[in-house]
Amino acid sequence: MKEVLRNMKRAGLIMLFLAALGSLAGCGSHKPFELFDEMAVIKIGTIAVISADGSDATMRLAEALTKELRERSTFKVWSQAKIDLRLAKYPVTIKEGKPDNPDKPVWFGKREKAKVDAMQAQLKVRYLFVVWTGFSRTGTSDSYLMSVNGNVVEYPKGRVIGYSLLSGSSRSSKGDDMKQVLKDSAALMADKFIKVAKAEKPDKKARSEE
Repeated sequence: MKEVLRNMKRAGLIMLFLAALGSLAGCGSHKPFELFDEMAVIKIGTIAVISADGSDATMRLAEALTKELRERSTFKVWSQAKIDLRLAKYPVTIKEGKPDNPDKPVWFGKREKAKVDAMQAQLKVRYLFVVWTGFSRTGTSDSYLMSVNGNVVEYPKGRVIGYSLLSGSSRSSKGDDMKQVLKDSAALMADKFIKVAKAEKPDKKARSEE
């Protein structure tokens, strides 16, 4: 019963977060995770969440998404500490650019992709989930528009197979308000990725159906 109540509370928080996203004027689609090819199959294996820069927000997002995937999916998820130990330098700035195809956004250019491939060569995981964050002031107000973007790269082919696109409002670019938006974003991204990959842990699935 307690697990059911926790699941209901979680669902309620996610619905509130989605409502906040939808209320932002001028915002486009909000997609926690989508495959470029709906027929593509994500194979269960190793995955590492990569922070695309050393900012506090992006590092927090990477940590939160790593935690969600480790707790709830059947993937073998590398911790941020393990990634840091394996790579000569982490994080490395992977510059975010304007996608050539806004409907299927790849957030980094070819030169930046080389950095991602270099990381995978050392980590040797099947998937890299690269994440970015960004802040901009909304008009003359004290609130910020926060963007959360991501790409999943599959190896050994080194192809980008999916993306994340989220935005939300925060009273500041730091502090508890920002941390909650990042935490909620990570939960949404994990929810959709796990669903698409059909990778929910059996015990979590059984509890959610009680």
